[in-house]
Amino acid sequence: MIHKLPGIIFHLIIYLASILGNSKARQRINGRNIQIQNENFDFWVHASSLGEYWMVEKLIRDLEKRKNKVFVSIFSPSAWDIVSEKEKHYGYIPIDRLSQVNAFLNIINPKFAVFAKYDLWPVMSENLVKRNIPYLIAFAQFEPNHHVLWKWNFIENKVFKKATGIGHQTEESLLLFSKSGFSNGFFSGDGRFDYVNLQRINWKPIERIDDFKDGKKLLIAGSSWKKEESLIIPLIDSFPEIKFAFAPHNLERLGKLIKSLPNHFILISKLDSYTEEEISKAKILVVDTMGELQRLYGHSDIAIIGGGFHHGLHNILEALAFQNIVTFGPKTDNHWEAIKCGADILNLNTDSAGLKEWISGLLDSDENVLKQKKTSAQDFIEKNLGATDRVIKFIDKYFN
Repeated sequence: MIHKLPGIIFHLIIYLASILGNSKARQRINGRNIQIQNENFDFWVHASSLGEYWMVEKLIRDLEKRKNKVFVSIFSPSAWDIVSEKEKHYGYIPIDRLSQVNAFLNIINPKFAVFAKYDLWPVMSENLVKRNIPYLIAFAQFEPNHHVLWKWNFIENKVFKKATGIGHQTEESLLLFSKSGFSNGFFSGDGRFDYVNLQRINWKPIERIDDFKDGKKLLIAGSSWKKEESLIIPLIDSFPEIKFAFAPHNLERLGKLIKSLPNHFILISKLDSYTEEEISKAKILVVDTMGELQRLYGHSDIAIIGGGFHHGLHNILEALAFQNIVTFGPKTDNHWEAIKCGADILNLNTDSAGLKEWISGLLDSDENVLKQKKTSAQDFIEKNLGATDRVIKFIDKYFN
């Protein structure tokens, strides 16, 4: 009975939140009411959020190339627009209650299940085992004192121990996992590297961005929050040799961001409507759409990635894949790549003057120094490729 409590508690919380007007809670409820077509699938791949979807997106494509039928599920509404556009078979993972889990598994009837990183619930795990459906957790990453590793956390311990395998992003995570009493771990690496490298290979420029750059360097605030924006905005007039772009993490903040901008700006959604003179004279580009940030990194030179001062660092790999010189705030917990990539990390007390000094240092650097920084970014990405192939190789031992 106790293993059913997480699902029951979440069920109550989500419905209470929806009654109180929480839009994401309402989206979760409405999304789970969408009818899923009754089919038998070779694979079910689950990604909790958009970030985790990017982690397994190449895995999904590679499984499909092998003529497998794949169903993709998500947990967070933030991933819905992208997943519904890119996937043929998709839906929300059910709330972890027995009736909903059974109904879901009866409909998709997978032969093998893959969960990105952590998002596997106890009732679902138990029912996959009862149905003899092997499940794999791909691209997990554990730090010391992670709650899954707590000895008394027998609910999650059981879920992870019953998995066919747990692929780890780093050797350090695998060692920690093994020392905590788990015997089903293996090194996979991080699927995000494969994804961003594929994005680089298939990259297509955004029309008119080079007209906006007008021969200057482009600094982008990627997935930015108020802190990063407040550091950058006072510096805009200090660097005539740089154009600036802002891609806020939450588009609901767009109005506040625009009000804070001191210079003429253009919107990426309206690039086609501006004259050539309006584009070239604009100092600031505002990214007011979803899905353009990854492509924009192919045009930018410097990237200040959001989340490292408060909310948790966002994806730095997309910028590194395009050889951007990257920096971000100091809160890099659970982001081993932020430490190992060799980027300059801003401290918690960084102000605009400190950031100005860092940017000026880049601009004053010898071209060979800048080239080395860009090469190091690319080398870091290439060194960590191959995670998807390792997971598929593991799956091949159990799926035929």
